[in-house]
Amino acid sequence: MIEGFYRYKPKPEMVAKINTIRIGQSRPDLRLPPILDNGAMLFSSAASAHNEPRSCYNCPMFNYGKSCRYFGKDVEIHKFTWPKERRDGAKPIEFWPVCGYWIYGSPNYGPEEFIENTLSPDDAGLGWVNAPSPGLELSGTSCGGAEGGDDCDLWLIEGTTGDKRAAKQGFCRVKQDYTDNLDCCSCWEDDDWLTWQVVKERFNESKP
Repeated sequence: MIEGFYRYKPKPEMVAKINTIRIGQSRPDLRLPPILDNGAMLFSSAASAHNEPRSCYNCPMFNYGKSCRYFGKDVEIHKFTWPKERRDGAKPIEFWPVCGYWIYGSPNYGPEEFIENTLSPDDAGLGWVNAPSPGLELSGTSCGGAEGGDDCDLWLIEGTTGDKRAAKQGFCRVKQDYTDNLDCCSCWEDDDWLTWQVVKERFNESKP
């Protein structure tokens, strides 16, 4: 057992079942997203992100390894790996923080700085995304998950077995148009997204 979760037995049919559930949750459904323009979805192009996935680690609002200028000192922000080592059938996954107000730039490596009127992490959509593997130089969000990023469930490519990370373009269900792999917006969605409240609990558990 992993903290109350059932450990799946190493049987092909069990793995196939879990994959089917995840595919079913990610497919288009009757809950269609609204069609938004670039401003409404806080769209950023691949070029504006220097062809990098988006995370706090390439945003100038990030007080490196500590916090964000938007949210204040009380909201701890940094990447983390969970679990620390492989155990009970679970492998270590590295999670990277990002929010909808991301802009490209270098983090603040000096003393922590904050805006005068801090924002709510709920309103900014602060959360953590999983990297494809631990130890990458950069990870974060993008439409297709190229260059070490994580892909969006609302970004579709042709075929059922294609690798999103290898696709140059795909169809965005929110924008209702084609976008490049390393484009991104604040409507990014994935089934393994961790909210900032969940991550706060993980941080508290890991402290002595």
